[in-house]
Amino acid sequence: MKNTVLILLIVIFTSSILPAQITENVFIIVIDGPRYSETFGDTTHQNIQYMWNKLKPLGTFYSNFYNDGVTKTNPGHASILTGTRQKAVNTGSERPDKPTLFEYYRKEKKTQIEKSYVVLGKNKLDILTYSIHPKYGYKFRASLKKSKNKEDDCATLENIKGVMKTARPHLLLSNFASVDIAGHDGSWSDYLTKIRIADSLVAELWNYIQSDSVYENKTTLIITNDHGRHLDGVASGYRNHGDDCEGCRHISLLVLGPDTPAGVVDSTLWRQIDITPTVGKLLGFETPYADGKIIQTAIKEK
Repeated sequence: MKNTVLILLIVIFTSSILPAQITENVFIIVIDGPRYSETFGDTTHQNIQYMWNKLKPLGTFYSNFYNDGVTKTNPGHASILTGTRQKAVNTGSERPDKPTLFEYYRKEKKTQIEKSYVVLGKNKLDILTYSIHPKYGYKFRASLKKSKNKEDDCATLENIKGVMKTARPHLLLSNFASVDIAGHDGSWSDYLTKIRIADSLVAELWNYIQSDSVYENKTTLIITNDHGRHLDGVASGYRNHGDDCEGCRHISLLVLGPDTPAGVVDSTLWRQIDITPTVGKLLGFETPYADGKIIQTAIKEK
């Protein structure tokens, strides 16, 4: 009897000290500026066949996900990374005024700079590597990899793979820029083509993650957008964005990884600023200045 009780106590104690999550790495991929109506809001899903057919069954999809701040590139990305509604100008001349995920992670976990990475995408997003917050800032910055051609998402993916091989980052954000650029250029067919390319690339990235022994089954992949585009009949339609119309605000979120339930659709209202505290929960660090909430459905009950 005493032995049975002792064994039970050991099991309880051991369980209590096990990490709450399996995730050791989080990659955030921001597909820049597709409209929801051409992605998950399209009942045919013809432009996102990989995300719909291959990736969505592996994770949790959030059908009621919104940018409720400034619906432009730099503020959108900064809001994702800080968990606050950022209003930085869209030119790349202003950094976030609240700490980024990288700063929280590096300061609390005392990680080296190469373990956090921003891989671009649009070069004006180099402001994402650190904030101007006095308690964080440059000392806790992320590493940066710029693209020679911001219109080539394939090149961006190759840069991600290269960084994964050499630096082995635990926390990474990348911007796939070409959808937004094609939309602004005003070619409908090119805009749709770029969505399809980005769709195939995130699936390729997931397969690459799962083929690497360092990252396999230890990595959460978050696929989202910084903003959408105007609805048809609003201003210039899909060619632009930046207001509070449904087309600009309604964006997508797909999360897959070892701690996220598979095959789930969550229709609860969640917001862009909720990503930061959720990543903090997955990697085990605090995000004290974030205004968002932890997306509890992205994390399995243990």
